[in-house]
Amino acid sequence: MKTKVFFLNQKLQSVIVLCLFAVFNLQAQVSGNQVYRNGNYSGDQGTFPVNNVVSVNDNMLSVTVKILMNKKADGFVITLGLNEEDETVSGCNKKINTRISGLLDKLKMLGIKKEVVYVDFISQTKIYDYTVAELNAQQIDKGFEIKKNVIITTSNVENLEKIIAFASDYEIHDVIKVEYYNENSNTIHDALFDDALLLAEAKKAKYIKSFGKRILGTPNATEEFAVVFPKTQYKSYQAFESAEMESNSASRSQYLKKIARKNKTYYYDGVSSAGFDKVVNSNQTEVGIQYIMTLKVSYKIDTSI
Repeated sequence: MKTKVFFLNQKLQSVIVLCLFAVFNLQAQVSGNQVYRNGNYSGDQGTFPVNNVVSVNDNMLSVTVKILMNKKADGFVITLGLNEEDETVSGCNKKINTRISGLLDKLKMLGIKKEVVYVDFISQTKIYDYTVAELNAQQIDKGFEIKKNVIITTSNVENLEKIIAFASDYEIHDVIKVEYYNENSNTIHDALFDDALLLAEAKKAKYIKSFGKRILGTPNATEEFAVVFPKTQYKSYQAFESAEMESNSASRSQYLKKIARKNKTYYYDGVSSAGFDKVVNSNQTEVGIQYIMTLKVSYKIDTSI
């Protein structure tokens, strides 16, 4: 592991301290109920990334560039689950297929054709019950259960709520997952890579001009390209304050303590834009896909100058 050490003059250190104080003070004013979230969350982004830097080690100049892109999804894949029970397998199939067919007919109102819908057969199992006579309980066959998933693709984000509403008309209430996708991920990669090259070249040129150095040979480079989907970026918290209850009785066995239900809030917390050299679509409010390009370029310096 490489350790990078940076020396700052006293004036610059004072400026940084003042800036950080202003940032933390602002966060304290507008943080909202998310402050109730568990501070031990493994994906906490409270620390700023500091690896978009220029560093010098012996005769090598290392330049790191980080770019973040917020991109709206081109399409969505929603998976709905349903099940049906009956005394016979054919009865199960008839019931569940009737519900699915009804949903598919409703989806035509949204312009969603059968070609973009896939029905996935999940399982067929026997179900059992018990008959109780006096002190005896005997297990008996009750019938069968069939489970299927309906997988629907749409390019319109507004269709998602309508699909869920239509599904509820046929007692399909299990929204298993919603996947996001972009059709041009290779194009996105190439664009971010080109931007990173330009920024790396600008950082290198500024260093060379400032310190009167010269580069030898050709540079070495490593690239990391990450795609962050919304399903990994949701967090939760419970915002409430509890009262204390004490009893002076030596025995508390006669007391029943009932805990009130506390609502749990979920919210989207995407990758923070702090610490990046460039953020594309920084003001995007719609939840989408995030792309991170990290480019590290190393140059050999002529130490004879």
